[in-house]
Amino acid sequence: MSSTSLTAPQDNQASLTSRAAFPRVRVCIDCRTLLGPKEACDGGPKHRVTSLETPAGRKALLTEVWGPPSVRRRAKQLAKAGGGGLGAGTLFEGCTGCGDCGTFALEGEFAVVLAVIALIAMAGVALYWIIAKIVEAIRAYQNRPRPNGGLTKPPSLRRRAGPSGVVVGQTHMLAPATGKSCVAWALDLRNDRFLGTDLMLHDAETTGFDVKLDDGTTLRVPGGRIRIEGPRERVDRSDAPPVDGFVQTITHQDDPEDEGLDPFPFDTVDEIVVRPGDRVRIFGEVEREVDPAAPGGYRAPNAILVPTGVPAIRVERQIEQK
Repeated sequence: MSSTSLTAPQDNQASLTSRAAFPRVRVCIDCRTLLGPKEACDGGPKHRVTSLETPAGRKALLTEVWGPPSVRRRAKQLAKAGGGGLGAGTLFEGCTGCGDCGTFALEGEFAVVLAVIALIAMAGVALYWIIAKIVEAIRAYQNRPRPNGGLTKPPSLRRRAGPSGVVVGQTHMLAPATGKSCVAWALDLRNDRFLGTDLMLHDAETTGFDVKLDDGTTLRVPGGRIRIEGPRERVDRSDAPPVDGFVQTITHQDDPEDEGLDPFPFDTVDEIVVRPGDRVRIFGEVEREVDPAAPGGYRAPNAILVPTGVPAIRVERQIEQK
């Protein structure tokens, strides 16, 4: 498993982190959330989690996305065959190509008429060939393997709403799709579909940040995995090469017959960013801890709060970026 971060290094952002906040070694095959070592999915015990580090785990994910191996092989065969392999070669069967189309000589007006008929026949053959190729392409497209998204959406916050405040501090990372400097981000990779679920992967991380709550207390969100809700920005895959590069680092090829079948196929990225100045609301339980940088101990008014478990926040208002 690569520890490459989903950051997008830029010359003017050389000081930003280039390391992932947590290793992505597991994935929930029901909601497609990336998880760290030994982590269970936030969706509860009914959500099935598999390893990205073992062939068996990757096979289980690939089966959820593309179907069993037998189905995948059949779909690839149909796509390659184009649904019938129409052709125009049979139109010329029976012609010897010898140039002797009869015992009579072509003279005068009869030769002209026959030439016109031949041109019309050639145009008909060309039109037939073009139509056959169009039909073949349509059938190949219809028979192509189609990926299946997660069975359920990633769990929403759905925990007791807590205090709200403003994010403070400095940015230490770049959002993978938009390249914006931020303190945390979340993204959904989606594959365009007419029917069925389209979510192929959900991921979110932070390098850590503070929230100045409305009562003056500081809440400290540690680095690692995080759950975020808020305004999303959609980006095409072609405009988010860092995301594409990251997906390749967690994609392993075990079966040569599965070449080209990506366990995380996507066309677009939905991204949420959290930046200093944003107003956020905290969800879930928090506990009080001693701030090692502040005197006074546990009961001091400047002791900090920290979330228990995976931090969960909702961005309620974002600052305007110039």
